[in-house]
Amino acid sequence: MDALSTVLGLLRLKGCVYFVHDFCTPWGMQMDDGPFAPFHAVVRGQCRMSVDGQDYRLSAGDVVMFPKGRGHALDDGEGRATVPGMNVVTAHADGRPLFQTGEDGVRLLCGHFELDRDIRHPVLDEIPAVIHAKGLAAHEPGWLDTVMGVLVRETDSARPGATVIVERLAEILFVQTLRAWLDDQQPPVGFLAAARDPRLARALQVIHQQIDQDLSLQDVARAAGMSRSTLAHRFHATVGTTPMRYQTMWRMLKAREHLRHAGATAAEAAARVGYASEAAFSRAFKKHFQESPGAFRRSQATDRA
Repeated sequence: MDALSTVLGLLRLKGCVYFVHDFCTPWGMQMDDGPFAPFHAVVRGQCRMSVDGQDYRLSAGDVVMFPKGRGHALDDGEGRATVPGMNVVTAHADGRPLFQTGEDGVRLLCGHFELDRDIRHPVLDEIPAVIHAKGLAAHEPGWLDTVMGVLVRETDSARPGATVIVERLAEILFVQTLRAWLDDQQPPVGFLAAARDPRLARALQVIHQQIDQDLSLQDVARAAGMSRSTLAHRFHATVGTTPMRYQTMWRMLKAREHLRHAGATAAEAAARVGYASEAAFSRAFKKHFQESPGAFRRSQATDRA
């Protein structure tokens, strides 16, 4: 599995679609800041999006998402009074959708993504607050039309398994939108830049996949096809840390996952992330998260209760 896929798996990405809805002019809705990552895909027509005082023109094939839950407004471009977004969602769920009378306007697919924001991986800092993928269909010809078609059919479908299909396709939409943004922006530094670099991607991949192995810098350099000095310099210049420090961070994040979601003991988590000594693991975990593995497990048990 590639480096970005393993990180997205750690973030426990989950997609949810609210509706596929035709908005007739005049219309406008306002979404407040929130814990989820809203997204909108323009299936047909055009509209305006406003966020942080900046306006964006959205056209058919565009997808916009807000990974940090930033509030924003959507309207027909005429400065309309807006309705709270949750009112629009509730009205649609109750079978009395809003903005159904007036001139033919725009068809939007709207929903949100859930991410584990407690994961302290640099990718969360690197993903911008607003991602506008223009003409996503141009990046993957035929793909968006196919996915949108299935999402439109399944969102309000009563067929068995429709919810699972919609959730999985929404997650794919997140990844494709992120990939399109990466293709357009091509960030020069950071984890996402390293994930696009073939040799650094191999270094990340071996660190992610061989987490239970006591890898040395030489092992990682060999997998990347570089000398130790070249890897160390290039990795630090791009990712902002050394390969071995990144390895420790990744081990701690995976250990946290084992403790939180798999019910592992501290000793089991230590073994799964390559620590022969539970004491050494506990010290590393406490240094990274400012609490011991035992305290973390107890806090998670309390939250679940």
